[in-house]
Amino acid sequence: MLFSRLSLFIISFCLFEITSVAQGQVKLTYAGGPLVLTDTTLTDALGAFTVSNLPTVNPKCSTLLKDNASPIIKKMWKIALNDVEQNLVTNDYGTYFAAGRRYTDKVYTRDISLAGILGLNYLYPKEMLQSLKVTREVIAKQGYKVSSKHKIKEIDAPWEVITEDEKEVMAQFKTNSITRRTDDVVWIWAVDNLFASHPEMADWQWFYTNGKENFKSNYEPWFDKTDGLYRAQPAFQDLTSSAYPKGMTISDCVLLKATSTNCIYYKAMLSLANAAKKCKLSEESNEWLKRAEALKTAIRKELILPNGTFTYYKDRNGVVMQNQHNLGTAFAVLFGIVKGKEAKKAIDDYPTTDKGTPLIHPFLESNKGDHNNASWPFCDTYFLQAKELADGKDYTGYNAALLARCMGTKLSTKRESEWGGFGSFHEKVELPGGLISGSGQQLWTSAAFMNVCLRANLISKNK
Repeated sequence: MLFSRLSLFIISFCLFEITSVAQGQVKLTYAGGPLVLTDTTLTDALGAFTVSNLPTVNPKCSTLLKDNASPIIKKMWKIALNDVEQNLVTNDYGTYFAAGRRYTDKVYTRDISLAGILGLNYLYPKEMLQSLKVTREVIAKQGYKVSSKHKIKEIDAPWEVITEDEKEVMAQFKTNSITRRTDDVVWIWAVDNLFASHPEMADWQWFYTNGKENFKSNYEPWFDKTDGLYRAQPAFQDLTSSAYPKGMTISDCVLLKATSTNCIYYKAMLSLANAAKKCKLSEESNEWLKRAEALKTAIRKELILPNGTFTYYKDRNGVVMQNQHNLGTAFAVLFGIVKGKEAKKAIDDYPTTDKGTPLIHPFLESNKGDHNNASWPFCDTYFLQAKELADGKDYTGYNAALLARCMGTKLSTKRESEWGGFGSFHEKVELPGGLISGSGQQLWTSAAFMNVCLRANLISKNK
């Protein structure tokens, strides 16, 4: 069967053959309780807006949607492109994607990488490759230079305390100490995905050399051979935030074993096996495959709860949380760590609401905040992609409606005009109330909408 470039892109992301969602044309509408997306309006429990209320923008990217896309979807598409382009910054590191309107030119590997996989790799490949290379330049320059509170004595690594203040680390490197980004390995998945969608620009030698070196220098110190898992924060969950039970220290947050980040490590090993093969290093490719299989076995043994769902994390003392994380569940399904009936069991009972998918289920009782009591639209999108894989249903209309409402039926931030205001893709949604909050023009939220249009096969022509 011959696949279009678009179908190949989606398959490289999902790791499975897309059925009617990618091969047909899906009309992005939805009606479920108070959440309703029509051809021209979005209505939810907090308010409504029409296509005429949305701002008119003119992004540089010329990629258009097909004629059958609705007026509101077409306008949201241009806003998504414009939001993304507003995040391109230039400084001494070069030109790269920032994370959102409020984040200036800070270098966040996770934001760049996860946004790239969602859609920027397909639509902005040159900018994505440059952005990913910037992250490696920053990481190589910084190494284990940290602020004093971010030296973790339990990890045998070449720590170098350079300041008492973490803000000084950010000022010097434009990113945080390595301790605050123990999910850095996600860049490897992102590059593999980029080269799969744009093989003409693939630099396998650069990729493999940097990936292998990063594992040796930055990631291996965090591996725990006693259970075969990597110590690391859950993907994108800021340390000592509401993502953790109250009272946890910085060390507590990074010495745990998170399902989401261990799944990313698994995908990264598969990616490096592929890169080694491209570099004609068959023995090294096989070694990466063996390591990946061992990690998969450890994830299945250590992180699946008795009811078949995945734990949020196993803490530093070996206690397995009964809570789940939507990204942990999503990645386990997307990467085939569980398949078939196991995948359905892992994801079926995770709640979906008219305001989004809870980041953590159930919410942590001892802490409150936007890394716990919230829905993040980019996480919804990864989760719903996995749910489509697990049960074979189409969730693109629901996904599009959730992304539409995050443009601002009711914003909570008092700085909304500074951070993007109504009519741009926002960062997060407070639960259970549903107020839209955080930065506007958020990179991975905008990319998530692109992902929905890609899955629905609505792209008309390439850039």
